[in-house]
Amino acid sequence: MDQFWAIVVAIVPSIGVGFLFYKVMRALIEGDRNERLAHSQWEAEQERLAAENAAASAGGDVPAGRSPEGSAN
Repeated sequence: MDQFWAIVVAIVPSIGVGFLFYKVMRALIEGDRNERLAHSQWEAEQERLAAENAAASAGGDVPAGRSPEGSAN
């Protein structure tokens, strides 16, 4: 029975380190996944804003009687 406990005492630290490694790697991967998702959402928003700005500068949203720069004609 003493040999059993000696083996358990020798194996438990390795199991603990393996568990910590698993938790850290899982957190890193999830963080990377969330960061990539947030970045892609930000890029989509920037592309949408750029398209809106391009449409507005083309004269689509300019009130009648005004030039795109805001001065009266």
